[in-house]
Amino acid sequence: MKTWILVADEAHARLFESERLDGELSEVADFVHPEAHHADRGHRDRLPRAHQSVGSARHGIEPRTSTEEKVTREFAAELSEFLNEARVAHRYDHLVLMAAPAFLGSVRSELDPQVARMVTHALDKQITDASVDRIRDELRHLH
Repeated sequence: MKTWILVADEAHARLFESERLDGELSEVADFVHPEAHHADRGHRDRLPRAHQSVGSARHGIEPRTSTEEKVTREFAAELSEFLNEARVAHRYDHLVLMAAPAFLGSVRSELDPQVARMVTHALDKQITDASVDRIRDELRHLH
């Protein structure tokens, strides 16, 4: 049985495959979401303006969802779509999620219900840029 391991944060994700959690890892895919680094740059300085109904005062309007949150959700949705297409193609049997704490919730909320049922472990770890050995060590602790 193949297990896929998604190691991700809001800007970068690596996908590994292993026959066993304590076995060798081979990298299946690498995702980079450069928009995450630029999400709010330029948007924070100048908010949309609104006039008060009485007087001439103008105030900045805070968006309900920040650009950063939208970009994070888009990346989580992109990863989810890839995982769902791979599930349909029977490319893996189990899924382990390792993601930065805030991003883990975003990924889980975007997963197709059938993909979500394949998740055997979810770790809130910020180790996207870690070595394969470090990732393998984290997986060994799951037994």
